[in-house]
Order: sequence, then C-alpha cells, then structure tokens
Amino acid sequence: MIFKQGKKSQKKNNSPIQIVKLAEQTVQPFVYFKNPAKEMQPSISDLSDETRFRLLKKINHKEIVHFVIENMRSLNGPMVFYYLFNLLILLLVVYFGFISIYNGYFGWLTLLTHFLAGIFFGMIVVIPFHELLHGLAYKIAGASKVKYGACFKQMIFYAAAPGFVAGKRQFSLVALLPFVTLNLVFIAGFILLEPAWKWASLIALLSHSSLCIGDFALMNFFAGRKNSEIFTFDDTEEETAYFYETVKEGG
Repeated sequence: MIFKQGKKSQKKNNSPIQIVKLAEQTVQPFVYFKNPAKEMQPSISDLSDETRFRLLKKINHKEIVHFVIENMRSLNGPMVFYYLFNLLILLLVVYFGFISIYNGYFGWLTLLTHFLAGIFFGMIVVIPFHELLHGLAYKIAGASKVKYGACFKQMIFYAAAPGFVAGKRQFSLVALLPFVTLNLVFIAGFILLEPAWKWASLIALLSHSSLCIGDFALMNFFAGRKNSEIFTFDDTEEETAYFYETVKEGG
C-alpha cells in the first residue's frame, strides 16, 4: 500500500500543472526580491482616476484578431524582431530540406510525413504548454489567479489574470516566456536528433513561432506608445481587456 501511494504521488507531481506550480513557488520569491517597484504598480481603482490615467482601448476577447491585425502592421521593435526571426527560420527550413534531399539524408516521403509531424507538434500539441507558460509568467509577475479560455470559432486560446494590472515589463514577460521556452525545446531537437526529426523540429519551430504573432502584436501595441506608460488588465467575466495610458501633466 505504501509503495502504491508513493507511486501515485510521483505521478501527480509530474503532471504539467504540478510542474508549473513548483516553478512558481521556486521562482516567485526571487522575482519579488528583484522587483521592489511592484508596490507602485497601479490597481484597477487607480486606473479610474482620470487625472492620472486615460482609457486607451477596450477589446472584447472575440475582437482580438482584428486588434492583432491592426498592430502587426506597424514596424516597431517587437514586430521587426518577429518578422526577421520567422524569415530566418523559413530560410533555414528551405535550405535544410534541400540539402537533406540532395545529400540523401531522407527521401520525399519522410520529408512529407515529418513535415506534417512538425506542424502537428508546433501547432496542436504545443498549445496547452504554451498557455500554461503564459499562466506561469502571470504568476511570476504577481498575479494571484489565472484563467484559461478559448474562442474556437477564431481558433484562439488564451491565459488571463483577472484583475491583475500589468505594465510593459510584466506583459513582456507574459508574452515572451512561451516563445522563448518552447522554441528552445525545438532548437534543441534540431541540434540533437537524427536528420528526419531535425527537419520535423525545424517545422515545429517555424509553426510555433508563427502562432506567436498575437503575443508580438500586443507587445507592439505597448512599443508604439513611447511617450506614455501603458497598463492592461482582463475582466474575464466580461471577456474584455482594458488598456490605459498615463496622463501627462497639462495633457
């Protein structure tokens, strides 16, 4: 009986959610120590003070696609990086696929099947891990609660921290943690695996990076407001995101 209980406990602790919770407990104390300015972060009630803040944008979660398209067009730092990174990976995909066929590393059938495998891992399998990492980033930034949701009509999945006000630094952490972590996994696969799975890892890397466009478009929105600080929070009951900017004196 003791052996079985120990086995169940081990299985529970190895689940993705348990791993995320363990990471939160490990990292969070150090983040708070390094972020003494956290106490100065405005609350939702602070944002209602019209002498200090102005409502910039109010977006229903169902309208997020239009918001992403709108903000992916302006070439601020985040979108420039996004386009250059994906272009580099695309060129690497074309080059590696060509030399693999030319040098006989694998045949056309393997090229096709592992291409599909890469898309499957990079666009489908990765989704829950991507959103869990968003949730972990929210917790590291100081959010007390994280909710997960989806809009299947638009094929959108998201993590939200109801009532948590995030500035540019906190939101950048939330946006970038899944991009960096999961892409490093795919890059490791490209380096360590045999040629056919190197190819699949490259396709997964390109697929996942492409799907991160929403995160980069939102960071691009922050980057486009250079003359004011931007703060955002989610109302998960209304399924709405609010964006506020600081009001300058005399503005």
